[in-house]
Amino acid sequence: MNFFIRKILINVLILSFVQIAQATTIQKFEFEDIVNISELIVQGEVVDISNFASADLVYTRVLIKVDDVLKGTDPGEYIELDFLGGSQNGKSVQIAGQDIPNKGERGFYFIEDLSMNAVNPLTGWKQGHFIIARDAKGNEYLEKETQYDSDEIVELANKKSSLAIKLRNMKFSSTLVEKAYFNPTTPEQLRNAVRGMVSGAQ
Repeated sequence: MNFFIRKILINVLILSFVQIAQATTIQKFEFEDIVNISELIVQGEVVDISNFASADLVYTRVLIKVDDVLKGTDPGEYIELDFLGGSQNGKSVQIAGQDIPNKGERGFYFIEDLSMNAVNPLTGWKQGHFIIARDAKGNEYLEKETQYDSDEIVELANKKSSLAIKLRNMKFSSTLVEKAYFNPTTPEQLRNAVRGMVSGAQ
């Protein structure tokens, strides 16, 4: 078997093992919990999306231009967030339920821990992702989805593979609550709620 054929077979094997059937154990957070858990909360615009591969995994890097910091240390004009999933050089990683921001969107981003190696850096995945939209009259409102299936886990075709081991070592959000009571519906309502909670905690 020549080198070229071996390389094709290796790539096929990689692709077969990196298609992840995933569903999370994440349940609904109360809004106050999302604020308290998050290390950093920013309002901004997604200005660039790119993919990169690292140690058999493929990530999507999201570049956000920061317009306002609601909680945490000011990261500067831009912040980069890495989400597990995407395609790069023939490798593909897919996480069901993964919520990756889109280029051009404006929103609020609740980041759980800037230092952790996370599947999704946003607190509670979709629960920490609020997209700013406009209605027909130009009024801003928040698009938000916080529904998750329960009792779901990450599974791989080969649970003993190096990729499966790496995924098991990555952190999934484990702070769970049963219900979400307060859900802001406008950017101003969200900003006021977060600032009120942050100032009250100081």
